[in-house]
Amino acid sequence: MEMGLFQQQSMNLVMTTELRQAIAILQVPSYELTSYLQEQALENPLIEIAEPKGMFTTLKKSVRKNGVNGRSVDHQPLEHLIIEKETLFDYLYKQSILLPIQEQDQKLFQYLLLSVDENGYLTVSAEDTAHRFQTTIEKCEELIALLQTLEPVGIGARDLRECLLLQLEEQHLQHTLSYIIVDQYLDQLAERKMKWLANHLNVTPQEVEAAADLLQTLDPRPGSAYAPASDQAYLYPDVSVTEENGKFHIAVNEQYSPMLKLNESYGTLLNGKNATSKFLDDSFQKFNWLKRALDQRKETLLNITREIVRVQEKYFLTFDRSDLIPLTLKEVADEIGVHESTVSRAVKNKVLQTSKGAVELKSFFTAKIFTQDGGSASATSAKSEIKKLVENEDKTKPLSDQILATLLEKNSGLTISRRTVAKYREELNIPSSSKRKRYTT
Repeated sequence: MEMGLFQQQSMNLVMTTELRQAIAILQVPSYELTSYLQEQALENPLIEIAEPKGMFTTLKKSVRKNGVNGRSVDHQPLEHLIIEKETLFDYLYKQSILLPIQEQDQKLFQYLLLSVDENGYLTVSAEDTAHRFQTTIEKCEELIALLQTLEPVGIGARDLRECLLLQLEEQHLQHTLSYIIVDQYLDQLAERKMKWLANHLNVTPQEVEAAADLLQTLDPRPGSAYAPASDQAYLYPDVSVTEENGKFHIAVNEQYSPMLKLNESYGTLLNGKNATSKFLDDSFQKFNWLKRALDQRKETLLNITREIVRVQEKYFLTFDRSDLIPLTLKEVADEIGVHESTVSRAVKNKVLQTSKGAVELKSFFTAKIFTQDGGSASATSAKSEIKKLVENEDKTKPLSDQILATLLEKNSGLTISRRTVAKYREELNIPSSSKRKRYTT
């Protein structure tokens, strides 16, 4: 070991600013592209952004379709379209005016109202509230009990158990099996331990199941009806596919993409000799890089979509998910001559518009499952078969994952392990066989 100066050659992969920008633009969906380019325009005076015309067109069509008071809305101010929905707090506050609450307790009660979340649950305890307002726990419990008399029934509960009990009490079902199960054995019910509950409560499994069915009619989220509705979600398709006489036409939907323009007012200052023109020259170079990145994004999306349509041609004729052919990112990448990561970034959050509606591009990539005859099928078709088998099963003798795997191989020729069946079943939000079992049909 010695100290000294040495020369050494090495090869490193360096990600330039331009490459990072190209990757970022590739990943951005159409509905976010305007915001991204506007950020770039703030840093570059040569960039001008023209808003995509498709955004306002979509809004106008939606507005014209909905209408207000049965008249065309094209001649009405936009503010007439804004209808504020009554919030849960407003609804509870209006009811609370009639409650016998002493003046000195009004502030505390309003605090409790404000502590009810969008599902209708009280998010503070009596102990913490008493400490905060320097009062007794008994006083807080008294006010919480008043809060729980408001509608919708179950409001102000501190957990699911209390919420369900409040609703059962309102129906005068305090002495029923349903009430006892919620009060003392809610965890066991959640695990569908019907036989255990039946033995423990000295009733039949059928009676436990009937009690559980009654609980299914209750609302575990009583405040959700007043939750603020999320903004109207519009899917702005990045690519569209149309079919005419057996031929497919693919296009990038530029009506939803902003237009990038060069600010000509700075043109005369380009290629000068001073510091300002040097800054503008650099800005002009960045403008060209950005324009090339947008063109590359468009070309990549077109190439990927063409390959998807070529492989999944049957699906685009029938729009039946079971017709999807197994397809991987790598297969598409190899076919169009790019890296697999490029395809992954390009399809992320991208939407394809078809004659039957919009669908995410990534949904066309599905795992390959081998069949008995040496062929292959998609994971989507396997999930579809699992769903059908479960829907048609005898609920008193639900099919286990192993039996499902055996039936898939026997009926459809799909060779899938029990573990894979369990994975697909969970992705379909289908409970296990023990939790699907019923004692009455």
